[in-house]
Amino acid sequence: MIQAHPITIETVDALRGLYQRFCQKAISEYRWAHEPIAFEALAQALSHNLLQGYWVEDTANPEPIALMLYRLEEHRAIEINLIYVEVDDLKTVTDRLIRRFIADHRETEGWDVVSYAMLGPQGALVRTLPWYGFKPIGQAQFCLDLTDSISLQIFQQQGFEPLEAGYRLDCWQPQYAGAVAECIHEAFQNAVDSLWDPRFRTLAGARKVVGLMSAGMMGPLLSRCTSILLRDEQPVGFCFLLQDSLMEAHIPLIGIKPAERRKKLGSLLLKDCIVRTVQDMVSEQNSILRIKATTDTDNIRAIKMYRRMGFREEYNYPHVYLTREKLRAFQPGKWC
Repeated sequence: MIQAHPITIETVDALRGLYQRFCQKAISEYRWAHEPIAFEALAQALSHNLLQGYWVEDTANPEPIALMLYRLEEHRAIEINLIYVEVDDLKTVTDRLIRRFIADHRETEGWDVVSYAMLGPQGALVRTLPWYGFKPIGQAQFCLDLTDSISLQIFQQQGFEPLEAGYRLDCWQPQYAGAVAECIHEAFQNAVDSLWDPRFRTLAGARKVVGLMSAGMMGPLLSRCTSILLRDEQPVGFCFLLQDSLMEAHIPLIGIKPAERRKKLGSLLLKDCIVRTVQDMVSEQNSILRIKATTDTDNIRAIKMYRRMGFREEYNYPHVYLTREKLRAFQPGKWC
């Protein structure tokens, strides 16, 4: 019999081998941007409720066969970090995990949505999770390889008209924080991202996003390479760049105010960000050789922009989300 159990202080040590086997695959197969934390740090996070999770056993086998980790974010989103399964019966294991998760969170407070980026082998779960009320959105990751001659040629061929009077480009400055938060809220409050990240729905949430990025809590902010578009000295667009590793960085957010759209200003921001990155690399102020960006697969304008600027699509994956209303409406055997 396959059963799912909450991870407790008493049971966490039994998961050491399972977790360490996942760690060996985290980057190569599961496409994690960073190495997972050590098991001791994981155990500590679980003991302090910074992380929560479940483990699965087959009563005919003493060894744990699956692991699920998640955490409740300050912005009222439960983020599923991982579902790792070591047996072939993925459907049954997932059913036990998700049913236990739903039962435990049906009446809990403090959250509005569950978010799950299904990287690597986790993507196979997209066939079953909609039965529990999860809604899938396709995500595509693009990458600009600054060592690839063809990509650079494509990028260098992009020309833009001079900015109209009143517009100018600048790099990130702390004094822009408040106005940029307003830009982010206006640009993303109705975007796909707001479905699983409630911060974009309010100005206060957008301010928290800016605070996290500027403080380096989402990865070191490359302030000289982060481009800000000003109109009459007020920010109306942004392209942030955060460092992932010594030679890689990613664009977590790029956008402009709705009133400024359809002027190719998004592409101009992206180009300015790349130019600044290359300039800093040449002057040895950074060693970034790869710039990554993610967008939803239905965002044709963004996909065309990235391709036009020399980015190549590396892979795509499903991102699912589950609202509180859908979780509470779940009934076994019925389409949610």
